[in-house]
Amino acid sequence: MRAVIMAGGEGTRLRPLTSLRPKPMVPVVNQPVMEHILGLVRHHGMTEAVATLAFMPQIIEDYFGDGEEWGMRLDYALEETPLGTAGSVKNAEALLGGESFLVISGDALTDIDLTAVIDFHREKGAAVTIALKRVPDPLEFGVVITDEEGRIERFLEKPSWGQVFSDTINTGIYVIEPEVLAHIPERAAFDFSSELFPLLMAEGYPLYGCVVDGYWCDVGSFDSYMQAHRDVLDGKANLYIPGVKAAGDVWIGEGAEVDPEAVIGEKVVIGPNVTVRAGARLGDYTVLGDNCVVGSEASVSHSVLWSDSFIGKHATVSGSVLCRRVDVRAGASVDMNSVIGDETMIEHGARIGANVSVFPYKRIEPAAVVNSSIIWESTGPRSLFAEDGVEGLVGVDMTPELALRVAQAFGSLLPKGSHVVVSRDASRAGRMLKRAMVAGLNSAGCHVRDLRVASPALTRFTTRDTRAVAGVHVSASAEDPQVLRIAFFDRDGLDVAPWEEKKIERLYFRGEFRRAFLADVGEIIYPPRALDYYVAGLAKVPGDLAHDGGRRLKVVADLGFGVASLVVPQVAAAWDIDLVALNPFTDAERTVASTGTEPGWLAGVRGVMRVFGADVGVRFDPAAERVSLVTASGRLLDGHTALHAMVELWCRTDRTGAPVAVPIAASMVVDRIAARTGHEVLRPGRTRRSLAVVAREGAVGFAGSIRGGYVFPRFLAAYDGAMTLAMLAGMLSAAEVDLDTVVDGLPDFHMRETPVFCPVHRKGAVMRAVSEAAAGREVDLTDGVRISASRGWALVLPHASEPLVTVFAEGEDAAALSEIEAEWVGVVSATIGGG
Repeated sequence: MRAVIMAGGEGTRLRPLTSLRPKPMVPVVNQPVMEHILGLVRHHGMTEAVATLAFMPQIIEDYFGDGEEWGMRLDYALEETPLGTAGSVKNAEALLGGESFLVISGDALTDIDLTAVIDFHREKGAAVTIALKRVPDPLEFGVVITDEEGRIERFLEKPSWGQVFSDTINTGIYVIEPEVLAHIPERAAFDFSSELFPLLMAEGYPLYGCVVDGYWCDVGSFDSYMQAHRDVLDGKANLYIPGVKAAGDVWIGEGAEVDPEAVIGEKVVIGPNVTVRAGARLGDYTVLGDNCVVGSEASVSHSVLWSDSFIGKHATVSGSVLCRRVDVRAGASVDMNSVIGDETMIEHGARIGANVSVFPYKRIEPAAVVNSSIIWESTGPRSLFAEDGVEGLVGVDMTPELALRVAQAFGSLLPKGSHVVVSRDASRAGRMLKRAMVAGLNSAGCHVRDLRVASPALTRFTTRDTRAVAGVHVSASAEDPQVLRIAFFDRDGLDVAPWEEKKIERLYFRGEFRRAFLADVGEIIYPPRALDYYVAGLAKVPGDLAHDGGRRLKVVADLGFGVASLVVPQVAAAWDIDLVALNPFTDAERTVASTGTEPGWLAGVRGVMRVFGADVGVRFDPAAERVSLVTASGRLLDGHTALHAMVELWCRTDRTGAPVAVPIAASMVVDRIAARTGHEVLRPGRTRRSLAVVAREGAVGFAGSIRGGYVFPRFLAAYDGAMTLAMLAGMLSAAEVDLDTVVDGLPDFHMRETPVFCPVHRKGAVMRAVSEAAAGREVDLTDGVRISASRGWALVLPHASEPLVTVFAEGEDAAALSEIEAEWVGVVSATIGGG
């Protein structure tokens, strides 16, 4: 016997679950409802089936194909216009072979014994047999009344209680003889229950109802969809659940990774390749689809997450459904009975209230509170660039698709045939994105000079000193290895200018990329001696430092399994350094970022320093751009103190009198240090580009940040961790002083950095309010609003990409600091709250 699977349902009541797919393709415990039905049909011995299709038919055909994967032959009958339940079966008549056939809905979940229904049909000699199910509330269904033999006497479609004379309902499962099809008109809408069956009864055909046990659920609403999951997990429905069953009725799919510190409730389905991180909580009745990620300390309970969804740190999802590729960022929450459509992004700290539907492709702004459904609002493109390039979470924001498109946009800005230097850090994710970048640049007609694993400093150096017109570097963030960053350089090796970033964004979002035809496709070139040239340059540390007259320093350097290991060991001897290198090779499996208030690497560096009696300890970030410094006594210097120490050493040993440059948020202590030797201090802005620009122009001899990045422009106008180590050792040697002594001699400072959560749409109002509050005072508008006070200063600075406004404050003592900080944090908070 063949089966006819009715799969034309649109599922309007289920939207947004069905916004991008037909109702039969909505998943229950990680399989489409129709796949469960196909499995049931196959279980009862039927190996041939016909699916009737209407709404989004291609999705079903693409998924099931010819049915071979399920051990069946599957054909399709497509309705060009709606034909009703009976009309759609008539449309498939040519595929039924003139034999008895079974009709079953592809969007109702059931485990009914189909063999029993077929046997009943044959025993009674019926023309039509309807599978009937007893339910406590038949009002929403078609009620069927039968005599003692099971012969149907009457149909009632969705009756009132005054019309209910039976609790047996029509399940939509029929066994039908082929001659019945002659009573259905060709190419016309015709219904089984309201038209065909009454017609057959009037003509005396034997119609029977077979009352069956088993599970049956019309998955037609959010409530019934969630109830179906609970029923399956409770064992009320005998359906296949993918995965291996573990204790507590937990099913775990192949390739899933669950951290031992995660908390897993009962009746939970964890799909293939799911990642559940430390501290995450999966409550009872939770279903995670393929490739989902649940972040640290996140909580998901009584919810269904479809494939490729991401739940960030400390985020919460309760009693809701998240469709495919939904991102819930850190600290966001989704409350009970809400439905989030495909490819929606819920930004940091946003809250989706109870009973809210968010339709596909929406973006919920950071800190937004959504208490009503979002259907038509457009998302609008968000900014592509952050402060130091394009960055985001691997596999969530940073994908090969994004890398390909952003490389095409960048390449389209450059002249056809341009050479672009490309490199990456030692991470596997960096390799993945770099390869996509190479393909994108080649497709835009640009040649790629591939340095493979290299530091950004080497990439900048090679870009500047060759005929390349631009550079690209892909690396993990120093703060979080899950965050990947793509940096773009101009022909001088500097970060591209903000106006160039805007051009790249415009091309990216519009998809306006230059196409390269056969003769124009770019080449991939592997420069043979790029590292040698860079190392030779490093070895020639500016000769103004008197190495020969100073003592030889012993340095413990943690190279962090990163790109610093390719450079530092080669040139340490040329710098008169006795180097003890830790983790001195690249290893994609072991490159990690520091966590906690005291970084995990620090104890190791301190221990080795004690053993060897080292003068200085250094830790390189994964890109070898920034360094962390440890004194001989074991003190880890914070960013401000390290900058003050570097400025002090530079001013002591510099013979040119050139100014120094620091960020606008650096302490006034820098000015006091520089004043001792008559050096001027410039504050060009907050970004590394602003420091690099003044360095390139020859306006300064040294530039440094408060995040561990330092610029020595006589070699390279960019952060370079390797050159920083060389210059630090040289300056300590030339000054005949140790780092502890330098730090002990630095002036005290009282400074604090306070981030204030601010929705993106309120940033403009905040900065206007700050400007108005600062009227009549000395103000610097170089970057943000920097306000001078009698006993200190404050800087109010909106973050380039995150929903934050940061208040930097410094006072001449702790009391002055608290007073200044309170004033300007108060202005910012009051403006946000007043919105």
